[in-house]
Amino acid sequence: MLTVLFASRNGAGRLPRVLAAFERLAAPAGGWKLVAVENASTDDTADVLRGFEGRLPLTVLNQPRPGKNAALNLGLTVAEGDLVILTDDDVLPAPDWLLCLRAAADDNPAFDLFAGRIVPRFEVEPPDWLLHWAPLDIAYAAHPAGLPAGPVDPGMVWGPSMAVRRRVFDSGHRFDEHVGPTAGSYAMGSETEFTQRVALAGHASWYCPEAVVEHLVRAEQMTELWLCGRALRYGRGALLRELAQGLHAGPRLAGVPRSLYADLLKAGYAAARARVSGDVRWRLHARLRWHEARGRLAQARALARAGWPAAGTRGAGA
Repeated sequence: MLTVLFASRNGAGRLPRVLAAFERLAAPAGGWKLVAVENASTDDTADVLRGFEGRLPLTVLNQPRPGKNAALNLGLTVAEGDLVILTDDDVLPAPDWLLCLRAAADDNPAFDLFAGRIVPRFEVEPPDWLLHWAPLDIAYAAHPAGLPAGPVDPGMVWGPSMAVRRRVFDSGHRFDEHVGPTAGSYAMGSETEFTQRVALAGHASWYCPEAVVEHLVRAEQMTELWLCGRALRYGRGALLRELAQGLHAGPRLAGVPRSLYADLLKAGYAAARARVSGDVRWRLHARLRWHEARGRLAQARALARAGWPAAGTRGAGA
């Protein structure tokens, strides 16, 4: 027995297609349970989910407090079986997805975290610059082609396709509700915070390239402006990771490490130079690095206002 868990906020438009793909999943030995947590939606997400209750082994919960991790923690309260598979509301899993993750867990008893392969599924034809120059791993949680099965860094275990042994949660680990998708700007990387934290507690990670999901990428997510927003949120999460590793312990200005101001100035100068250079690839990368530096500084300022360090820096953050 295993449980598949995901949260959905305003996913009514994509859920019928996603859940129809779930209907095509081959059931593993012992069966499976699907838990979907509606998370403070303002659309018909709850109604769409309930429409599939008779078609899937589905339990629908409601978490009225915005925050993906708050929703996942609620879903864990009804999880069953020895393996919890986590995913998102914008994936199309291969029919043998559950079978592959089940086999990976059964064949590798010394490992407690399992990453399935994530590939982008572009809803419209992506521009060439996106495919060749954009950081697809950060932008769309896409794993590199050719990554072999075997032990993997916990930072490669990502939300659209990951499995965690139940014993990890039974030992007290939960998702940090100060990190991850919520209303407004947020520190990106909720699953990374979790996987790196539990890795420090001795839980190793395994990559299973056979367990494939396609991660839906909408047209509005293929623009440079969207990537810049993603880079900013990534920077916010990166700052939390760095704090958990003991970095940025030097002098502060108005409660913020001075090094972050210097990094922003350097990134801004590089972005300005790249903009007038005519080198499109350099301009994109420099602009993304500048927004990432902005995110680090924004997160540090938020922590300073809250009284440094904030609760969200308890473990390795992302």
